[in-house]
Amino acid sequence: MDYPSACPHPPSLRLLVRIVLLIASLALPSAASAQTTANGTIEGRVLNTRNGEFLENARITIEGTALVVLTDSTGQYRLLNVPVGVAKVRAFFTGLEVLTETVVVTGGSVVQRDFNLGDAGKTPAAGKDSGTVKLAQFVVGASKEMDGAAIAINEQRFASNMINVVSADEFGHVAEGNVGEFLKFVPGMAMDTGGGVSRSISIGGAPPDNVPVSIGGFSVASATSGGAGRRVELEQISINNISRIEIYHSPTPESPGSALAGGVNMVPRGAFERSKPQFNWSAFLMFRDAEKQLHKTPGPTRDETYKIRPGFDFSYVVPVNQRFGFTVSGANSSQYTLQDYFSNTWRGAGNTTSAPVVVAGVTVPGALPDTSPDKPYLSNFSISDGNFPSIRNSLGTTADFKLTRNDMISFSFQYAQFYSDFNNRTQTFNIARVLPGQFDARTVNGDVGQGSILSNAGAAEKSGTTYTPSLIWRHNGPTWKADFGGSYSHATNHYRDIDKGYFRTTSAHRTDVTVAFNEITATRPGIITVRDGGSGRLVDPYSLTDYVINSGTSTPTEGADLQRGLKANLARDFQVRGVPFTIKVGAALQQWQRDMNGRSDTYSFVGADKIRTTTPSAAVVDDGAAIILDQGFSQRFAPWGFPRVQYPDGYALWELYNQHPEYFTRDLNAEYRNAVLRSKYAAEVVSAVYIRGDTSLFGGRLKLVG
Repeated sequence: MDYPSACPHPPSLRLLVRIVLLIASLALPSAASAQTTANGTIEGRVLNTRNGEFLENARITIEGTALVVLTDSTGQYRLLNVPVGVAKVRAFFTGLEVLTETVVVTGGSVVQRDFNLGDAGKTPAAGKDSGTVKLAQFVVGASKEMDGAAIAINEQRFASNMINVVSADEFGHVAEGNVGEFLKFVPGMAMDTGGGVSRSISIGGAPPDNVPVSIGGFSVASATSGGAGRRVELEQISINNISRIEIYHSPTPESPGSALAGGVNMVPRGAFERSKPQFNWSAFLMFRDAEKQLHKTPGPTRDETYKIRPGFDFSYVVPVNQRFGFTVSGANSSQYTLQDYFSNTWRGAGNTTSAPVVVAGVTVPGALPDTSPDKPYLSNFSISDGNFPSIRNSLGTTADFKLTRNDMISFSFQYAQFYSDFNNRTQTFNIARVLPGQFDARTVNGDVGQGSILSNAGAAEKSGTTYTPSLIWRHNGPTWKADFGGSYSHATNHYRDIDKGYFRTTSAHRTDVTVAFNEITATRPGIITVRDGGSGRLVDPYSLTDYVINSGTSTPTEGADLQRGLKANLARDFQVRGVPFTIKVGAALQQWQRDMNGRSDTYSFVGADKIRTTTPSAAVVDDGAAIILDQGFSQRFAPWGFPRVQYPDGYALWELYNQHPEYFTRDLNAEYRNAVLRSKYAAEVVSAVYIRGDTSLFGGRLKLVG
């Protein structure tokens, strides 16, 4: 629908104003009623004495009444309209002792009463009413993980929707600080991995593009590795700066519309979550069990590197006084990761075969004959020796300032940097043709001269940064609860190769060979034999002297993502004949931009004689791949029981190109079209308003949200 340009306000804003006026009209009778009854107010804070943290969502009740309230993020609570007289106030938090205090309330007064909750099961304090003498509990110790689990259970207990809440302390130290390695333990979640690293989230079967991820309630930017969708990759989000993570499985009106099966919200550390300053730090070494050497060893690049790498993290929470506090946290980690894998291509078990054809009355068998699923045969096998270091740096800070007893401004800044220099080497054996009767599940004999072998090196430098500042004002008054804030999030992602001195992909190959697999198992062929198709002599597939240079490829990619958002919420609590009722309205404005560009340039090798070949021969002597041998990495033993394999070196091939560019040919037309296809831009602006109603029945045992 089109609206006149003279319209001063968009329809969504007019609707929000009408909703606010409706709530205000409903609030006036309640306010007048509250003044005539002249009841009192009880307020205070709830502290966990075990760790010095103020508790969010501790449940405060008045015995014999329907009055129930939960503490806010600073442990603060306020009970309104408390009947005059003696009131028994009960404080409950999962995993801690339940305390009941007697409070005398007078009309129009505000009574301050704080609660200090300790371990459940301890002996009641002196003077407390207890009809049973109980021995003190023998406690061996308490841990951050136990406190974290209690926070998670308590959050889920009192949430108005299906939600999993996980404290950042619940699982202890998280290697590399990758938040994905933390989230994969949460029920109902699946992590999509890439390069051995947890990258993106799937909830309830919904794809990552439909799982929104936010920090402090604001969308976080993510310059993904490819595509212009809404996918958020986790490599540039660090858990060190996070207090807890909320995973909601049943969206509420405040949730983004893209949340098909739920979403993830990460809550930054807060200054008023503790009663006194606390500084935590740790230093550590990280290594893989397969690489435990203290000295430098080959890989992942041309130079040898250390595989045991140091790291550290810290967090500092400082409540300076009753009105101001701040937090600072940071981390540095460096981890060496192995990425070894093999790939089998079985015909008759999901991969295509070729039926025989009749030519001039003669039946010609297909290159890869048909077979039944119970009699598959192996046609391709590849083994990859991959490894890369990943370096993650993060810094987070928050500042909380209480303007009044009911108003607080919170500023948050989250920064993360990710770097990886990966290099994967792959050896491939290909049986392109096999005759009928020359295969079974244990043995495959390729047709003479129809096979090929390939030695490949794939390398790139991946780096990127993400930063997210946000500012929010919160009002937690006796009548109204409101918040208003905005966020700006920006992320970059870079893949580099030739500007770092090497090709993204470097390949050497050989055709016209006969490949045979013997003693085949579910993992690999026990014996692989390669022979020259013409002479029948044995070919060493692990030596580059039997290969020719194929090509080098450069695939640089640049990505940037921007998220800007505003949101506002306003809520009011009511009592309708003793039944608590809440009306909440809100509005949001979100702008998103993602810009990506890249290239894919192929440098085909033709040598000094300008003749491209795929097989070494006495006539063509300038295409041999031995001149680009990776001297360092080829000293490693390949995984899965294979010997040392000679791989091509992307550095050496790039140096050869710079010395002799005439040895290579390029298709500029194809390069231009590739650049156009890789240029992607997406933008959207989403505005929304909502109204929500909540009520609790049967003493809070039944909650209704609409």
